Amino acid sequence: MKLQNKIGMLAKKIIVLFFILPLTHVCAQQISFRTFLSEFERSECIDSVSFGKAYDFIDHAEQYSKFLPQTNEECCCEPENVSWQKGSYIEYKNFIVVTLQRYCSSYQDGNRQWFTENDGTDYMLITYSYNGDMLDCKKVGHSGTAYSVHMAALENGLGFVVEQRVLEDCSRLHQYKNLIYTVYTHEFILKSDGIIEERSIDAPHKEVVDVLSSVEQFSFEQFQAYFQEWDRPYIDHTLFTRSKDHTELPFESCLSLIPDTLDHNCWPRDILWLPCRYIENEKFIYFFLIKDCMTPKVGFIPYKDYLILEFHKNGTFKRARNIYHWDDDSVMTETMIHALITKVLETFYTEVLMPLNANSK
Repeated sequence: MKLQNKIGMLAKKIIVLFFILPLTHVCAQQISFRTFLSEFERSECIDSVSFGKAYDFIDHAEQYSKFLPQTNEECCCEPENVSWQKGSYIEYKNFIVVTLQRYCSSYQDGNRQWFTENDGTDYMLITYSYNGDMLDCKKVGHSGTAYSVHMAALENGLGFVVEQRVLEDCSRLHQYKNLIYTVYTHEFILKSDGIIEERSIDAPHKEVVDVLSSVEQFSFEQFQAYFQEWDRPYIDHTLFTRSKDHTELPFESCLSLIPDTLDHNCWPRDILWLPCRYIENEKFIYFFLIKDCMTPKVGFIPYKDYLILEFHKNGTFKRARNIYHWDDDSVMTETMIHALITKVLETFYTEVLMPLNANSK
């Protein structure tokens, strides 16, 4: 009889456990989703700050993988390069909305060749049931070197308008040229069932950004002030000694004086222009400077060109002479390079400066 009672009690425990386990799973699911939500700020509406701060990452985001969208064809990033950043959440009547950023350290959009690091951020809008089931998910915008995004909340608080700008030609970031963007405008509306409705509200259009509009162009006197006058009775390689405090010549301010086509194998904005000395006679002024290219268009070998820029006395550019070209493949010692530059300069003095000085007397 006691054995039968024990068997009966065990059976009852098994039956009770059978009913409790599913409930325990539901509670664990709910708690886990609430733990996920605790990573975000609670908000009352969606606006431009709802997606959180840059580089404010979620620690150990992998533990929330069932609540985060998987990378797919619409994501230009490999899973191992994805990090999730904190944002905010809103509780509506029938669903919960989470807004956050998906950071990618290596964005695969075809622009990798233009940047040392091609990172970017997707702005993600996700809706969930109160049990944590994902109802819908949209990438509503992207920011990065070649992208910018502007968001404005709708008055009803159930969506927002996004202006997405996409740079058409990334090579222009390395030149002194206007940037041309294509602008796409979309509206995202949250429906009562948690579905995110997206629609275009304007035809794509072009937007031009004048990158030099705020850059003051130098006068010839301002340009000349970056160089130090040569005051020695001889010509040698020290004409290419950096002047004053080694200040770099702000080339974007000199475009009214010097063409940006002095180098065809290096992007204009990737060149360091290092002013040195100048020599002046009655007709011309000769400026000695070093052109330092760290990222050539072709190949990976940095190089330097030692240039003489010739100007008329009224500040009109005449020509550029390349005295010496150096790159990392050079096997000559510094002494040999100095000797070669001096020899070329002596020829320049004999063939150019001396005749001009003689004619002026």
